[in-house]
Formats: sequence, C-alpha cells, structure tokens
Amino acid sequence: MHAGLSRKIDYELLAFALIALLAGVAFYWVSRSTGSALFLSLLPPSPEGPVPATFVRWLGWLPTFSHVFAFALLTYLALGRRHLLLACLLWVAVNALFELGQALPAETVRLLPDFLNLHTYFIHGVFDPLDLLACAAGGGAAWVLIRRGESR
Repeated sequence: MHAGLSRKIDYELLAFALIALLAGVAFYWVSRSTGSALFLSLLPPSPEGPVPATFVRWLGWLPTFSHVFAFALLTYLALGRRHLLLACLLWVAVNALFELGQALPAETVRLLPDFLNLHTYFIHGVFDPLDLLACAAGGGAAWVLIRRGESR
C-alpha cells in the first residue's frame, strides 16, 4: 500500500473494495446460473427458487457499480495518490467499453480478433444503459470516498 494516506485509511479503503466485490459476487450468485461465470462454478449452489424480475431489473447494475468502485480503490491503493483520477477513470472506461461492446451487432463482434476472446461475452451479454450510469457512479463514489479519507 502507498504512503499517501495513513495505514488505517488504506485498510478502510481495502475493506470497502472487498465488501463491494463480495456484494457483486453475491448478486451474481443469487441471480445467475452456475455456468454463466467461472467463479460461480467454484461456489456452492445458490438457494433454489426464482429470483424476482424486479430484483434483477432494479439491482442489475450493482455488479457493474461494485466492480468499478472496488477496482478503482484497489488501483489507487496500488499506484498512490497521484493516480487517483487515473484509477477512477480507467475503470469507468474499461467497464463502459465492455458494456458498449454488448450493444454491437453479432456481425461486428465476429470481426474482432480472436485473441481478445470477447465474442461470447459481447454476443450473449445484454446492453443496459443503467450499467453505463453504474460505471460512472462507481468511479465517482470511489473518488469521493478517497477524497473524504484524504481530508480527515
């Protein structure tokens, strides 16, 4: 961890990042099939029963938010204070590009180089404008949390 903030704040940011990642995993665990992501196959089966469509619709952005938020915090902790804006914008951009890739027509996705191995993700993924908002909100929330920690 870097020397820009006190160790206590570094550990607090690390805790926020881990909690955010666990929240995203928990959402996927209860709302997606075991075969939809590699890490889900490593977990015990989720509770049986249908997941309400409103749960998925209104909280479907949560994994995107938590991914950007957590990875921005972790990148900041790895790179240091001088890279706060880079850490936040990097993960907003990466996640937004992945989300926008899901809106591409299948014919366009097939033109992507094979080494990227994104064909299945883009073709079977579902574009949701709320995920784009979640990208921005996750980066913004990470930035605000870090700045508040710096002011303490």
